[in-house]
Amino acid sequence: MSALDSSVILRGVSRSLIGIVPAIVMLLVLGDKDNYGTEQSNWVYVALVLIVLGFIIGGAVAGRSAPEAPFMHGAAAAFIAWGVPQIISVIVNMAQDDGVNIVGLFFNGLLAASIGVVGAGIGIRRGTLDDGGGEPTG
Repeated sequence: MSALDSSVILRGVSRSLIGIVPAIVMLLVLGDKDNYGTEQSNWVYVALVLIVLGFIIGGAVAGRSAPEAPFMHGAAAAFIAWGVPQIISVIVNMAQDDGVNIVGLFFNGLLAASIGVVGAGIGIRRGTLDDGGGEPTG
């Protein structure tokens, strides 16, 4: 098993956060924490799509740039990009005496890493096609 390249992972994390941070701001502005599932703005779904795309893009950047173990790099980039806002969220929730759903955190972290693996697969595929080693594109 090869070691993970931190510069590759940080590149993926930074690309992920470019899409994720505006989505989080959108959720904070438009989301109503008390009315989840009832009378919510549909912009919440746009934010969800931005978050998923952020994980895919970060995984793709990390997977394409990784010399070895591209899927591990993609998963690590997406997981770290997920973890940064989650740490802040947990601290804020604890400061406000709100509960922290550990099972939800575990599931969402696993989901983010899985989406990063999908992104790494896309990045590998794009890199293979761009380098001329894959199927013809025309």
